[in-house]
Amino acid sequence: MSLAAPVDMARERAAASFDITKLCHLWAKGEDKYNRLQAAYEYIKNDPDLVVQPPRNILEFDRDEMREFTMGQIHRMATLHLAGDGSRDQFYEISNAVMIYSESFGLRIGVHDSLFRNVIQMLGNKEQQEEWVPLIDEFQVIGCFSMTELGHSSALRDIETTATFDVERDEFILDSPTVTSTKWWIGMAGHAATHTVVIAQTIVNGENVGLNWFIVQLRDRNTGELMPDIQAGDIGSKVGHQGVDNGWIQFRQTRVPRTRMLSKWVSIDREGNYEPAPNPAVMYATLIPERISLVLIALILTSQALTIATRYGVVRRQGNKNQQIMDYQSHYVKLLPAISFMYMVQNAFDTTGSQFEVLTAGGEMDPIVYLNHMGDMHCMSASLKGLAGTYCTEILEICRRCCGGHAYSSYNGLGSLIGDWGVITTGGGDNVVLLQQATSYLLYRMKQVVKYDSFPELKYNHSSSNYLKDAKELLKAQTWSLTDVDNCDLSIIQNALYTITLQSLQDALDAGSKHDDLLLESVKVAELHCAAFLFSDNARKFSNKAESNLDPSVFAVMNKMTRLWGLHALRTFGDQGFMEGFLTAAHMKNIEKVYLKICKEMRYEVVGLTDGFGLPDFILKAPIAKYDGDIYQPYFDTLLQAPASTGVPPYHAKYIKPLTGRNT
Repeated sequence: MSLAAPVDMARERAAASFDITKLCHLWAKGEDKYNRLQAAYEYIKNDPDLVVQPPRNILEFDRDEMREFTMGQIHRMATLHLAGDGSRDQFYEISNAVMIYSESFGLRIGVHDSLFRNVIQMLGNKEQQEEWVPLIDEFQVIGCFSMTELGHSSALRDIETTATFDVERDEFILDSPTVTSTKWWIGMAGHAATHTVVIAQTIVNGENVGLNWFIVQLRDRNTGELMPDIQAGDIGSKVGHQGVDNGWIQFRQTRVPRTRMLSKWVSIDREGNYEPAPNPAVMYATLIPERISLVLIALILTSQALTIATRYGVVRRQGNKNQQIMDYQSHYVKLLPAISFMYMVQNAFDTTGSQFEVLTAGGEMDPIVYLNHMGDMHCMSASLKGLAGTYCTEILEICRRCCGGHAYSSYNGLGSLIGDWGVITTGGGDNVVLLQQATSYLLYRMKQVVKYDSFPELKYNHSSSNYLKDAKELLKAQTWSLTDVDNCDLSIIQNALYTITLQSLQDALDAGSKHDDLLLESVKVAELHCAAFLFSDNARKFSNKAESNLDPSVFAVMNKMTRLWGLHALRTFGDQGFMEGFLTAAHMKNIEKVYLKICKEMRYEVVGLTDGFGLPDFILKAPIAKYDGDIYQPYFDTLLQAPASTGVPPYHAKYIKPLTGRNT
């Protein structure tokens, strides 16, 4: 078996019907970006400050080792940045490569460079941006993002931290009045952050004027000691992300100048005259990019797991005929739709990214444009994070089972990926709550269309909710007229997904049900909405070969991946269509038949498709997923390098010898 494994891997790779390198270019968003990222991988591979070198193994690190090593990665990257060696694009790709290697690095640097910086960039006035952004970019301050509280998580309306304006001293006084107001799960707050942005209930002249953000210093920039009116610490050990110093913060009558209130949308003068934001929703602007970034993290973790499971599946042989386990239908039918989901989301990032640029205008947001688009963007980002959270949780468990007992070994990476994954379903907003919020928006827009023929004019194309404009026409179809989904036009699948979604929304409107009565149903509706958006966005890109500049072989496999995703969505959410009467039992049987047929046809594409993610072996950290298929000896060698893997254990004399050596 061990000798056959490399042969099996080479044969699988050669069986791909497409140019794997060209697929890598598509995944990486272009040949230049792919080449830069591969060069970045080569750059970091042998750097001991960025990648743990043998015989040490990062999968054996304890909490303290991971905290220190991750901060060392940040220090190394900051040093490279400040040295100014290479281009900005090159530095970005090196940082990206380290993030893919170490999820803890990605989260920790993301707190500083994205969350902390984004709040100031999006909510601070010009003077505040000019003062703070250079300090952030030069790492003269290290920032964190203080939103969630011990008793309230992301329920912002219930935030207890207060910021009271003292007109005599022209300062705000921040306070944590209860234990439940303690800022909690704050990345970088445990050890490293010198400053934070804090969201707090703002009290002016004895009146609560709503939520605002404030810049507060936590630690002395030279000594690392906490400021006198700050109490903070590390939350301690977690299930995953041990390299992230999540912490807690309590403010004890902490005074900050009035100018530390972020004032792009609000203002308060020396006399305490307060001008609120045009809409309180602008205070939540940073949550949308946070959710999109969490979906990116979902792809990083899950694509690695799928690569490990796929490569192991084509070299492991088992059964009466000693066949590759990937040949079992129960194996490839689980993995292929998951792989298609990776590509659907990755391809859709171009669309969501361009939409977010319209929303934020590079920090120069127009309040009217922002408010007109925020609901639609929130619906998209909330449903995308919700669906990714639900399905990727399932995918990770599929990958674990596909690797059998070897997945239980820490040295094969899956346990670490699953541990790091857990927070994604809650961080940035609980998936279930986000899906419910997305459905609430869809219900509102549906009502506006059906009753008033009203739909907002958006400055970007391809909104996830565009199909609502066609609600009346789509709802005319009581039953799907198609009898065989095999090789049908992708637009027919798209309209079916839209119609099922609309029928579910229409039923809710007709029933006049209370919000609490629709909570479970609304989760499925929002997931279906997102699944339909992903299908629609990819179908638009991979339907007309004549309009595409892609390599023909890559275009063909992406067209097939898109079709598979559409069938997966119909198969997964078909019960909704069946209950609505749109789908019949015959439809469901036909969908299942064609779904299994396409999976079988794509069985020998699996290695090429996961190679398309462009992940080197040292990134995967899994001997059972070696690129060349030679998995067994490297796996054994990894164990032999582990501390105390052979020899007499240190507790032998204390516990074993007294039992076994009594009569010798």
